[in-house]
Amino acid sequence: MSNITESQTESQRNQYVQGLAFALAGAALFSIKPVLVKIAYQYGGDATSIMALRAFSSLPFYVFILVLLYRDEGKRTQIKSYGWQAALVGVLGYYFASYLDIAALAHISAQLERLLIFLFPSIVVLFSWLFLGQQPTVSVAKAVVIGYTGIGLIMMHDLASFGSDIWLGSLFAVASATVFAAYLMLSKTLIVKLGSDTFTSIGMGSAGVAILIHLGLSGVSVTEWSEELVGIGVLLGLFCTVLPSYLIAAGMARLSPTELSLTSNIGPGITAVMAVMILGEAFTFYHTLGLLLVTYSVYSMNKRK
Repeated sequence: MSNITESQTESQRNQYVQGLAFALAGAALFSIKPVLVKIAYQYGGDATSIMALRAFSSLPFYVFILVLLYRDEGKRTQIKSYGWQAALVGVLGYYFASYLDIAALAHISAQLERLLIFLFPSIVVLFSWLFLGQQPTVSVAKAVVIGYTGIGLIMMHDLASFGSDIWLGSLFAVASATVFAAYLMLSKTLIVKLGSDTFTSIGMGSAGVAILIHLGLSGVSVTEWSEELVGIGVLLGLFCTVLPSYLIAAGMARLSPTELSLTSNIGPGITAVMAVMILGEAFTFYHTLGLLLVTYSVYSMNKRK
């Protein structure tokens, strides 16, 4: 009996370690995205072009994985029942939220963008209060205030560098975080019904189709894209979209929601390091204190969930 218990404990430990590794790797790759988007802007990209290039290089992978999954009879039944809902939710989270996020980076620093997006748990708290009647505790409310205090410190510094543009960029980023928070709340039941891999493939694939339709209607000339811009777009699609989305899904299958959410705390730090090293962004006392306050805020909210 003790051998069976020890074997189960060892299996659970291995599952946890694997899930942690997958989730951390996914969070790290997602965190590089703002830096690559800023570089894409330097090579003449705009929000539509950058988003479309990301979709061009990622969509075939999601379609391929979905076709493989569809061969299973059980998965096929699930997809027929819930696939259209996953498609709509995916378009919300990975088309609308992504467009707003990329648009924000034309006006604000990569560090500020990542921290504003990182505060989406506070918006989940607000939605849960407004629509589900789940009133936040005093400790959660304090955590929210601490987080936005950290954001305010960085905005005070960045006003000198980016001027009034910072307000428009921050508005886009907050709108993106709001849409993404709604996506997370709507996706929970669908992930349970479909499984994380199927949901990810349908959601990201549907968003990719929506992005390409957007490109067709925008009048953007594909022939004007530089080789450098295309190269950055491919990197965004493969290493900041496809790979991390499945790594996070693999982590999700092995970790509890709280454990998974806590791994995202490494994101702003990685973005800050990459932004300073590659983009030459400033990292002052304001950024240090702001980063610490926001990370502590999100950690506190996720831990209490």
